[in-house]
Amino acid sequence: MLRSNDKRGRHAPAVEQGGSPPRGPDADGRVDVETAQRIVHDAVVQAMRRDEKAVALVRAKADEARRKVTRHNLLLGVGVTAALAAVAVAGVAAYRSRVAADALAREVGLGRSPAARPSGQIPEQVLSGRAIFEQNRRALYVMGYRLEDRIGGCCSAFAVAPDLLATNAHCVRDCRALGGTPIVTLNDSMGRTRFRIIAMSPHPGYAPDARGAGSPDVALLRIDGEAPHTVKLANDAELRAIGPGDDAYVIGFPGRLMDPLSPSATFLEGRIGRMTGLDGEAATPDRAVLIQHDAVTRGGNSGSPIFNQYGHVIGIHAAHIDDEADVTIGGRKATVTQSSPFRIGMRIDLLQGVPAP
Repeated sequence: MLRSNDKRGRHAPAVEQGGSPPRGPDADGRVDVETAQRIVHDAVVQAMRRDEKAVALVRAKADEARRKVTRHNLLLGVGVTAALAAVAVAGVAAYRSRVAADALAREVGLGRSPAARPSGQIPEQVLSGRAIFEQNRRALYVMGYRLEDRIGGCCSAFAVAPDLLATNAHCVRDCRALGGTPIVTLNDSMGRTRFRIIAMSPHPGYAPDARGAGSPDVALLRIDGEAPHTVKLANDAELRAIGPGDDAYVIGFPGRLMDPLSPSATFLEGRIGRMTGLDGEAATPDRAVLIQHDAVTRGGNSGSPIFNQYGHVIGIHAAHIDDEADVTIGGRKATVTQSSPFRIGMRIDLLQGVPAP
């Protein structure tokens, strides 16, 4: 047994491997500096080990919490994305349903304010075609132009007021394109009653490039004189009562029969085929402003008045509908256009939307 140099004969503790053996306190509780430093060092090492374990535990807890938050955020993101996708799908479905519902509502007339009660009464006296012609022949005009010493014609027109005539919007466009001074010549006047057109006003909704009769093809002309006679326009009750099978009388100046120097009007008779909106679809009576008829008109009849059986103007003749067929000629495909019996007129109340010229 090894003993220390302590004169008091105390036993020394075993020496630790790789270091000096620690010295315990003496009888008075004192230790040397080296022993004190070793004790402090050991205490610090143990404390650091405990701190490292605590830090590792905290770090592990933090990592676990972070993983839980990440999973939670991922699930939340997936849920939000799915919810947004569901909202988008529902929005598209709702929009399509709304479009379909609006189309159906327009078709059956729902969602609109009730049309105002039509004014006027349906006349009781039905006139013959001859009576209608005689009553209105002095209200009819050839619309044309004067170019130097030449007078030409392009359309028909009729007096709705002493200084206002009605015609088609496309007649205003076509006659302007011919140049010269625009004029109108009274029917059966031997060319002695002729007025200069001082202003022309087409309907603001008229679209020259619209397919078919998809826009209001009506216009007003102001003349520099006073018409000797005017037509009588049908009232609201008459206009809303128009239906298939009703008589339709067109008086104007068709094609080759037009004589712009000494015009003489032609009387044509037909029937109403159907009434539609400007889009050609079925419409309620207050909106059915397109008149399909079968009076055999020609080019110069554009702008002619259309009379009902009571001798009142219900519309302005505007166009005819052509039939088209694809054929093969000599191995080449071609489209053949043929005239059909179907004609189109604009209901006379469309004139209410034309600005005064």
